[in-house]
Amino acid sequence: MAPPPVAAASPGAAPGGAPRFSVVTAGPDEVELVVAFGPRDYAVRLAPAEAAELGLALLATASVAADAAQDVPAGTRVENCFFPALGWTAGEVAPGVPALALRLAEGTEIAFQFDRAAARACGRDLARSGRVPWRQRLRRALQRRAPMLAGPQGD
Repeated sequence: MAPPPVAAASPGAAPGGAPRFSVVTAGPDEVELVVAFGPRDYAVRLAPAEAAELGLALLATASVAADAAQDVPAGTRVENCFFPALGWTAGEVAPGVPALALRLAEGTEIAFQFDRAAARACGRDLARSGRVPWRQRLRRALQRRAPMLAGPQGD
Protein backbone atom coordinates (compact mmCIF):
# COMPACT_ATOMS: atom_id res chain seq x y z
CA MET A 1 0.00 0.00 0.00
CA ALA A 2 1.37 3.42 -0.97
CA PRO A 3 1.72 6.09 1.72
CA PRO A 4 0.08 9.48 1.13
CA PRO A 5 1.99 12.04 -0.95
CA VAL A 6 4.99 13.61 0.73
CA ALA A 7 4.62 17.39 0.87
CA ALA A 8 8.36 18.08 0.97
CA ALA A 9 9.72 20.52 -1.59
CA SER A 10 11.92 18.96 -4.21
CA PRO A 11 15.25 20.80 -4.57
CA GLY A 12 16.18 21.50 -8.18
CA ALA A 13 12.78 20.52 -9.56
CA ALA A 14 12.78 19.86 -13.28
CA PRO A 15 11.69 22.84 -15.37
CA GLY A 16 8.37 22.78 -17.18
CA GLY A 17 6.82 20.31 -14.77
CA ALA A 18 8.74 17.30 -16.14
CA PRO A 19 8.75 14.52 -13.54
CA ARG A 20 11.94 13.40 -11.84
CA PHE A 21 12.48 9.98 -10.32
CA SER A 22 14.66 8.69 -7.52
CA VAL A 23 14.79 5.55 -5.42
CA VAL A 24 15.92 5.40 -1.80
CA THR A 25 16.04 2.72 0.86
CA ALA A 26 13.13 2.86 3.30
CA GLY A 27 14.25 0.58 6.10
CA PRO A 28 14.64 -3.17 6.20
CA ASP A 29 13.11 -4.91 3.19
CA GLU A 30 11.64 -1.77 1.62
CA VAL A 31 12.56 0.76 -1.03
CA GLU A 32 10.84 4.00 -1.86
CA LEU A 33 10.24 5.25 -5.39
CA VAL A 34 9.97 9.04 -5.28
CA VAL A 35 8.28 10.83 -8.16
CA ALA A 36 8.76 14.61 -8.10
CA PHE A 37 6.32 16.87 -9.93
CA GLY A 38 7.24 20.52 -9.59
CA PRO A 39 7.66 21.38 -5.90
CA ARG A 40 6.09 18.15 -4.56
CA ASP A 41 7.42 14.65 -4.00
CA TYR A 42 5.20 11.57 -4.11
CA ALA A 43 6.61 8.44 -2.48
CA VAL A 44 5.62 4.85 -3.23
CA ARG A 45 6.91 2.10 -0.92
CA LEU A 46 7.85 -1.17 -2.57
CA ALA A 47 9.17 -4.52 -1.42
CA PRO A 48 12.50 -5.44 -3.06
CA ALA A 49 10.76 -8.00 -5.31
CA GLU A 50 8.24 -5.38 -6.45
CA ALA A 51 11.05 -2.90 -7.15
CA ALA A 52 12.91 -5.54 -9.19
CA GLU A 53 9.77 -6.34 -11.19
CA LEU A 54 9.11 -2.65 -11.86
CA GLY A 55 12.73 -2.00 -12.81
CA LEU A 56 12.80 -4.87 -15.28
CA ALA A 57 9.49 -3.80 -16.83
CA LEU A 58 10.71 -0.20 -17.18
CA LEU A 59 13.99 -1.27 -18.83
CA ALA A 60 12.21 -3.69 -21.17
CA THR A 61 9.57 -1.18 -22.19
CA ALA A 62 12.18 1.54 -22.80
CA SER A 63 14.25 -0.88 -24.88
CA VAL A 64 11.29 -1.95 -27.01
CA ALA A 65 10.04 1.63 -27.43
CA ALA A 66 13.51 2.84 -28.48
CA ASP A 67 13.83 0.17 -31.20
CA ALA A 68 12.43 1.72 -34.39
CA ALA A 69 12.49 -1.71 -36.06
CA GLN A 70 9.78 -2.97 -33.69
CA ASP A 71 6.26 -1.86 -34.46
CA VAL A 72 4.70 -2.11 -31.02
CA PRO A 73 1.19 -0.67 -30.73
CA ALA A 74 0.46 1.85 -27.98
CA GLY A 75 -0.85 0.14 -24.87
CA THR A 76 1.23 -3.02 -25.33
CA ARG A 77 2.31 -4.42 -21.97
CA VAL A 78 6.04 -5.25 -21.94
CA GLU A 79 7.29 -7.15 -18.90
CA ASN A 80 10.60 -8.46 -20.20
CA CYS A 81 12.55 -8.76 -23.44
CA PHE A 82 15.91 -9.72 -24.87
CA PHE A 83 17.89 -6.53 -24.38
CA PRO A 84 20.11 -5.68 -27.35
CA ALA A 85 23.63 -5.05 -26.08
CA LEU A 86 24.80 -1.99 -28.01
CA GLY A 87 28.19 -2.02 -26.34
CA TRP A 88 30.08 -3.45 -23.41
CA THR A 89 33.09 -2.95 -21.21
CA ALA A 90 34.79 -5.78 -19.36
CA GLY A 91 37.32 -5.31 -16.60
CA GLU A 92 37.76 -5.42 -12.86
CA VAL A 93 36.10 -3.30 -10.19
CA ALA A 94 38.90 -4.34 -7.82
CA PRO A 95 41.83 -6.74 -8.13
CA GLY A 96 40.37 -10.20 -8.71
CA VAL A 97 36.78 -8.93 -9.02
CA PRO A 98 35.74 -9.16 -12.70
CA ALA A 99 32.89 -7.00 -13.99
CA LEU A 100 30.93 -6.54 -17.19
CA ALA A 101 29.03 -3.36 -18.09
CA LEU A 102 26.46 -3.50 -20.90
CA ARG A 103 25.14 -0.47 -22.77
CA LEU A 104 21.46 -0.84 -23.67
CA ALA A 105 18.93 1.29 -25.54
CA GLU A 106 18.79 5.00 -24.80
CA GLY A 107 22.28 4.97 -23.28
CA THR A 108 21.29 2.92 -20.23
CA GLU A 109 24.22 1.04 -18.71
CA ILE A 110 23.94 -1.89 -16.35
CA ALA A 111 26.95 -3.46 -14.64
CA PHE A 112 27.45 -6.98 -13.32
CA GLN A 113 30.10 -8.13 -10.85
CA PHE A 114 31.39 -11.73 -10.90
CA ASP A 115 33.66 -13.93 -8.90
CA ARG A 116 36.55 -15.34 -10.97
CA ALA A 117 34.98 -18.76 -11.58
CA ALA A 118 31.66 -17.25 -12.70
CA ALA A 119 33.48 -14.79 -15.01
CA ARG A 120 35.40 -17.64 -16.68
CA ALA A 121 32.24 -19.73 -17.06
CA CYS A 122 30.29 -16.77 -18.48
CA GLY A 123 33.06 -15.94 -20.97
CA ARG A 124 33.38 -19.58 -22.03
CA ASP A 125 29.60 -19.91 -22.52
CA LEU A 126 29.40 -16.66 -24.51
CA ALA A 127 32.33 -17.72 -26.71
CA ARG A 128 30.76 -21.14 -27.26
CA SER A 129 27.37 -19.68 -28.21
CA GLY A 130 29.01 -17.22 -30.60
CA ARG A 131 30.78 -19.95 -32.58
CA VAL A 132 29.27 -21.86 -35.45
CA PRO A 133 28.70 -25.46 -34.27
CA TRP A 134 31.33 -27.99 -35.38
CA ARG A 135 28.82 -30.07 -37.39
CA GLN A 136 27.67 -27.01 -39.30
CA ARG A 137 31.28 -25.99 -40.05
CA LEU A 138 32.03 -29.53 -41.25
CA ARG A 139 28.91 -29.60 -43.44
CA ARG A 140 29.92 -26.29 -45.08
CA ALA A 141 33.44 -27.55 -45.71
CA LEU A 142 32.17 -30.77 -47.27
CA GLN A 143 29.68 -28.88 -49.46
CA ARG A 144 32.50 -26.68 -50.79
CA ARG A 145 34.63 -29.74 -51.53
CA ALA A 146 31.80 -31.82 -53.08
CA PRO A 147 31.97 -30.21 -56.57
CA MET A 148 35.75 -30.71 -56.66
CA LEU A 149 35.48 -34.36 -55.60
CA ALA A 150 32.78 -35.21 -58.18
CA GLY A 151 35.08 -34.52 -61.12
CA PRO A 152 33.95 -34.05 -64.73
CA GLN A 153 31.00 -36.13 -65.91
CA GLY A 154 31.58 -38.91 -68.42
CA ASP A 155 35.21 -39.78 -67.57
